[in-house]
Amino acid sequence: MTTGESRGSSRSFTSICTSIFGRTCPELAEKARTAFEYGTDLVEFRLDYLRSQSFDEIKTGLEEFIERSVLTVRPRAEGGRFRRSEPERLDLIHSLVELKAPFVDVELKTVEGDHGLSLTKKGGHLIVSWHDWSGTPDKQRLLSVLRRAAAFGIPKIVTAARAAEDNLSILSLYDDRRRPSPIAFCMGEKGTLSRVMAIERGSPICYASLPGEPTAPGQLVVGQAVAIRRLLQGD
Repeated sequence: MTTGESRGSSRSFTSICTSIFGRTCPELAEKARTAFEYGTDLVEFRLDYLRSQSFDEIKTGLEEFIERSVLTVRPRAEGGRFRRSEPERLDLIHSLVELKAPFVDVELKTVEGDHGLSLTKKGGHLIVSWHDWSGTPDKQRLLSVLRRAAAFGIPKIVTAARAAEDNLSILSLYDDRRRPSPIAFCMGEKGTLSRVMAIERGSPICYASLPGEPTAPGQLVVGQAVAIRRLLQGD
């Protein structure tokens, strides 16, 4: 069953995606195998952490996992680790699209820059990310971002939870059924509830981490995420 496909209800089934990072492709491959042993459905390769972002090395080193992957090259301005120039980052993303992974994650600011990052003809999906590390905006602001992101692909709206009610604000994005369900949750200890409830609301993807290796604050550990999904959605 594919990500977002319904299992006999009006809400979508959530795929667990374990975000992993490493300095080399062999390290990423080893961690990916561990994540799949824990029961993850997908692995997000944070390629911006790599010491060498050679496309050929990525293609060869991660080939066995590509059909179950999310490929992400996050710039420093968006909380990532990519240290080379923006043109070099865009060149790498364009090359990664050719691998035909199920998902490539690109920032809303990037796709709005009209860089030709359409995956429609490549057999994949674009996850269009927007992060607010300072807090959670009001609902109207969130809905505006959601509409902008939905014009390009699957919206992924991530904010920082400064108070418990921020969870309610981000979860309200799942109430709009006029478009495919977004990926929306809060970061931070106070935002963990939103990650759990996003599964209940039918988020296409729930991001998790390997034990002791979070890529964002408040992230569920992959074993926890798999167990929570089983409880809320069944197997």
